[in-house]
Amino acid sequence: MKLFVIFLTLIFVIGAGCAQNKTMSERIILKTSDEINIIGTYRNTNQEKIALLFHMMPATKESWESFAEKLSKYGYASLAIDERGHGESTMNGELNYKNFSDAQQQAKRLDVEAAIAFAKEKGFEENRIVLIGASIGANLAIQALVEHKNISTAVVLSPGLDYHGVLTAPAIQNLGGNQKVILVASDDDSESFESVQVLHKKNPEQTILIERSGIGHGTQMTDHDNGLIEEILKYIP
Repeated sequence: MKLFVIFLTLIFVIGAGCAQNKTMSERIILKTSDEINIIGTYRNTNQEKIALLFHMMPATKESWESFAEKLSKYGYASLAIDERGHGESTMNGELNYKNFSDAQQQAKRLDVEAAIAFAKEKGFEENRIVLIGASIGANLAIQALVEHKNISTAVVLSPGLDYHGVLTAPAIQNLGGNQKVILVASDDDSESFESVQVLHKKNPEQTILIERSGIGHGTQMTDHDNGLIEEILKYIP
């Protein structure tokens, strides 16, 4: 089913002290192929590349604020979404991720597809799209990368091998020839730390491993380590 994008007219300006450092922020609504409204924050100051941001549980799109600001300075537009059942993407309270079955968690892949469709409708070809996810959002990003062979890179913070049936090992072994995954985890998050080791071993030529110590899970890592985002950005096109 065709994906529709509904634009709201509400525009926010996030100031950083002076006009040249301001980032335009737009609240948007995406409609998925199964008719779920997904709310997102789109930032673009005429950049030619875009990063799509998929949060962890129980977070929301706002967990990417500092990352999105850094991306803007590095020449990337960004779209951070509230995945179904999170934040504003609850269909007026009908959806709550806390009550989701595994099948409903897996259906978040349709939220990712809606975000990719939005980026393409805004004029970004797939080779100018980067996927960035945390926790279950990381797993979703890896799966989406395999489905879109012209997207070259996914950055994944604290992925797992199996989050509610969203599997990563089969996908990491089926990357296209031009694709790579940047795996990031901290040793105090033992499950994710072990998972990135496994994923790297399954495809060492197409994965880059960034390890940290004592800084938590998902976007907690970038919140706690000021240099981590800069290190990650070295590896994306």
